[in-house]
Amino acid sequence: MDASRSLRWAVYYVVLAGIATLLGGALVGGGVLLGIAEGYEQLTNGAALTAALTTAAPGLALAFLGVVVWAIGTVTAFVRVFTAAVEEQMRERFDGERVKSEILSVLDERLSEVEHDVSETRRQMSELKREDDAEEFQFGEQQ
Repeated sequence: MDASRSLRWAVYYVVLAGIATLLGGALVGGGVLLGIAEGYEQLTNGAALTAALTTAAPGLALAFLGVVVWAIGTVTAFVRVFTAAVEEQMRERFDGERVKSEILSVLDERLSEVEHDVSETRRQMSELKREDDAEEFQFGEQQ
């Protein structure tokens, strides 16, 4: 794969992974705003752990969802980009028409070589026949 295609696929991956990261980060940020910050503040002010966790629970759930969205999104982006890049490369490498064209080109070249060899062999045979006829003619005159 050439450098420009590799760069195009890398940019595509970064965009998809970036979208997943932004979405996941937004959910984590929403979780912090929804209750994690308030639960942490309660904990630092001396509230019981259960009370702080109860306050932070909706935010923790949203933050966990954000992490899951980020993880699944980045893996999905990688698989999607990797699969598409490999398929493109395989289509290019194993293009039926191109393979046929290359085979026909090689066969034409070989056929041309064989035709040249046959004509060269015919020329040599005819030259040998002329020499043989010339020798018979010379021996026929000397007797």
